[in-house]
Amino acid sequence: MATVIDILKNTPKTNCGKCSYPTCMAFAASVASGSADIDRCPFILEKDKRDHKASINPDESLEPDIALLRELRAKVRKLDLRSCIKGLGGEPSGGSMMLYYLGRRIVISPDQINDPTGKELDPRDQILLYNYLFFGGKGELTGTWVGLESFPNSISKVVTLKRYTEEKLAAEFERAPEGLKEACLKLGGTFPKQCLADLCVIIPVLPRVPIRIHFWAADPEEGFPAEVKVLFDKRALDFLDIESLIFAAERMTETLISEVSRLKQGDSTA
Repeated sequence: MATVIDILKNTPKTNCGKCSYPTCMAFAASVASGSADIDRCPFILEKDKRDHKASINPDESLEPDIALLRELRAKVRKLDLRSCIKGLGGEPSGGSMMLYYLGRRIVISPDQINDPTGKELDPRDQILLYNYLFFGGKGELTGTWVGLESFPNSISKVVTLKRYTEEKLAAEFERAPEGLKEACLKLGGTFPKQCLADLCVIIPVLPRVPIRIHFWAADPEEGFPAEVKVLFDKRALDFLDIESLIFAAERMTETLISEVSRLKQGDSTA
């Protein structure tokens, strides 16, 4: 697997910040540790990116997440899940909790988190869900929507959200608007009627973590590209930390795009 220096050699070494890290060295260190995707740097050659990805041992790249997951599970075993159910919008399921995550009915227990088929979720998804569990879901949502920049200590995070959520969704809405609308419905999305954007949808990523998407179509005559703005409830940080909110938005985006692809494949075989 590539070292920090190996990765650093392929960066522009200008500390431009487009990867959302303050320096190229910090970015390279994060990629080497498996906590950042090498695709975040737009200047690394595609060949070098492919070489790096080919050298990754999947088990090694997940080691930090798996270690954290073990720690979280140990903490969950000390909790009374039943006391958290109402605040988190869940339902009792034996000694576990059932709730909806990105349109799927999942079951949370101290030992693992499974999807409807009984398959264990990706470690990163489990970390997000356990974090949601620890926050306890105290209080109610406000119904007031704000951008990520409205939250404290979010300046460096706005770039990440824009690149990995807003820009990807804008491109997908522009390419396949009807398919993406259908995908939103599959995830439990609702479409507010009163909205200044060309399209608005609210996706309940978790029962107490809805994400609102505003989409504006491109205007070639005026030279404006398609644009998406992602909004969170004003009290979102009472239910997840800011890093988890960004990851939730990224997973929402990945799931929507994957669902659009699945729907297209279904149409082609019909």
